[in-house]
Amino acid sequence: MARKALAVLLSLFFLAFFFNRTLLAFLAPPVLTQNESEQKLIEEILRLDSKIHAINLKLGELAEKKKELEKELALKRSEINRLSVKLGENRKKLARWIVFSYKNGIGTFLSVLVGAENVGDFLRRFDNIVFLLEYYNNVISETRNLFLLQKQEESFIMEKQNEIRALEDQTKKTLQELMDTRTKKEQELINARKILDNPSFLENTSKNWQEVLPSLDYLLKNFSSLPWSSISPDNLKVNYLTLTARAEFTDRSITEKLLASNERLKNAFFTFGPEGITVSEKGPQGQILYSVTCRLELLSNNRIKIEPIKVEFKGVTLPPEVIQDLTKNIDLSFTPPPLPYDLKITSISTEEHKLILYLKKY
Repeated sequence: MARKALAVLLSLFFLAFFFNRTLLAFLAPPVLTQNESEQKLIEEILRLDSKIHAINLKLGELAEKKKELEKELALKRSEINRLSVKLGENRKKLARWIVFSYKNGIGTFLSVLVGAENVGDFLRRFDNIVFLLEYYNNVISETRNLFLLQKQEESFIMEKQNEIRALEDQTKKTLQELMDTRTKKEQELINARKILDNPSFLENTSKNWQEVLPSLDYLLKNFSSLPWSSISPDNLKVNYLTLTARAEFTDRSITEKLLASNERLKNAFFTFGPEGITVSEKGPQGQILYSVTCRLELLSNNRIKIEPIKVEFKGVTLPPEVIQDLTKNIDLSFTPPPLPYDLKITSISTEEHKLILYLKKY
């Protein structure tokens, strides 16, 4: 009997021990493997590099805008000085006129007219008096206009000064954001050195990504200005009964027509697939530096917009924040080439190595 009781107690103890171990394993947070830790670190470092690049671009834009405002301000100040000189000259003229009018009054003009020897001399003297009066009336009118213009220019200068101060405040905040981001990156690198046996690859990857970013940024910013009007379908199938058509463009021909002639984009190329359009760039040794996969969207005005959904660099899929930093304030839409028979685009699709536009005549 005692043996049976002991056996039951041991069984219960074993079950309780097993249950607790299972429950703890289930509730415990997942432990990242070495490869997963490296992947997370790489993604975060590259994200911070992208943000630093975007902030530096913003600082450059702010500096350029401030330079333009200061140039406008200098021109306006020069105009103010010119107006001030002209106003000073007019004030002197009017001061002499006021003194003359106060001392001599209208009697001087009457005496001039009375002293005329004949009608011809009278008319000539009268014309001179009218000319003199009109001259000073014009001086008064011009002085009033100069004064109003000077007030407008002074108001403009104050406005530009306020804009410059606002830019300086924005630049100060942006610089602080840059410093904070760099500090965060340095902290991530310090953490990487603690976790990884050899973190040098992470620093090299970061350096390579920084070298690639200007090229990627140039591609995105100039995407809408590529010579889209120069492309034509590689294959056009028209159904005259339904007044519809299917236009096919191959990624090779699109690459040759849009990118090959641009010195800075000659190593970039398009690849069409079921997922959308992928734009990639090759390095000097033929390796893929980066790739951006995009969806296509047909806009209401017959324009086509691309929406980046994935950025890859050396096999690493970067976080969505990278796409946001790279495409902020960038127009990624374009107008397709003129279509035959006044056709309009009804839908867009992609398949292996083909971009397909479905067209219809309205």
